[in-house]
Amino acid sequence: MTWQDGKRWVYSVTYDEGLEALLDNAVPVHRKYEMPGHLALVASQLGVVRRIPVELDQEPRCSYDGMMTLSVEQIKMLCAEGWGVSNHSMTHPAITAENAHYEVIESRKVLEDALEMEVRMFCVPGCNDWYEAVRAVAAQAGLHSILTIYDDINTADTDLLRLCRAPLHEEYPPPFYSAYDPYKRLYQAVDAGGWVIDYCHCPLPGKVMHPWKDCSLEHLEERFEMVLRVGGDDVWLAEPNEVVEYLLSVR
Repeated sequence: MTWQDGKRWVYSVTYDEGLEALLDNAVPVHRKYEMPGHLALVASQLGVVRRIPVELDQEPRCSYDGMMTLSVEQIKMLCAEGWGVSNHSMTHPAITAENAHYEVIESRKVLEDALEMEVRMFCVPGCNDWYEAVRAVAAQAGLHSILTIYDDINTADTDLLRLCRAPLHEEYPPPFYSAYDPYKRLYQAVDAGGWVIDYCHCPLPGKVMHPWKDCSLEHLEERFEMVLRVGGDDVWLAEPNEVVEYLLSVR
């Protein structure tokens, strides 16, 4: 299969949480390389200082608590530039059968009302342990796709309710430590005619907020350079919702 406009493979990148610091750091790099981005947004955390509730026995708190999140106006500005969004739940908890209606279904309406746009993609928060609870309500929530953190490429035949994302991070958590790899899964996608979806949170210059959750801004730019070097005219630089809509149109 070829992709839209005869492209051989696809590259996308997503940012969990939708932090305002993206505007001063990652967004200029996106503009430089004409690379669309994607925001996985916590519906209750738009335009506020991020503070996600956690259980009392969970320490430390999230690395990104205390940072400002993008406002509705800022999100709409990025969408006007070709960015997309997904629903990252209402409060970023462990999603279970008991809270899935609130965290997956009701959060979609909250996010859509705030942004005045349709949001049919869901991004599983936390870890893949919560994926099955999300998938169980996918039809009721009207979802056309679910982003996970299964580290693999996607293909034209991939289940859209189980889209894989590759961590664009400085290293993996123990026991499998790793080094940042600017080539990660790119040649695999070329050979398979596949789709790489990278994910991180908020790349910053010269440092990372957490090595298991992010890359530096310099590594983000290196990644984009490598995508273009490897991909040339054969890579479709696409926002994930755009790719899902294309796949739905040709299946």
